[in-house]
Amino acid sequence: MPMPIEKLRKLVAIDQDDPLSLFALGQALFQDGGPESLSEAAEHLTAANKKAPEHLATYHILGQVLIKLNRNDQARSVLTAGCQRVGDIGEGKGRDLGPAMENLLKGL
Repeated sequence: MPMPIEKLRKLVAIDQDDPLSLFALGQALFQDGGPESLSEAAEHLTAANKKAPEHLATYHILGQVLIKLNRNDQARSVLTAGCQRVGDIGEGKGRDLGPAMENLLKGL
C-alpha cells in the first residue's frame, strides 16, 4: 500500500536532500494527477534527479509529468538523458525503463 502524500511530505521536510523521499513524493503526486499536484511533482522529481542522476525511475516519472504539463521540450531533454544513462546502469537496476522512455520520446 502506497504511503500517504502527507506522510511523504513530512519525510521530505525532515531531509530535503534525500532523493528517494523526493522521488516517492513526486511519484505519489503524479499518481494523484491534479494540475497542482503535477506541478509540485515536477519540482520534487527535478530535485531528486539532480541529487541522484543514476536513478532511472526518476527520469521516467519526471518525463511523464512534464508531458502531462505540456512541457514537451523539457520532457524530451529529461527522457533523452534517461535513455543515455541506461547504458551506464547494470542489469536489473532499471534498465527495463529504457524502452519505456524511448516510447515516450517517440510520442513527443
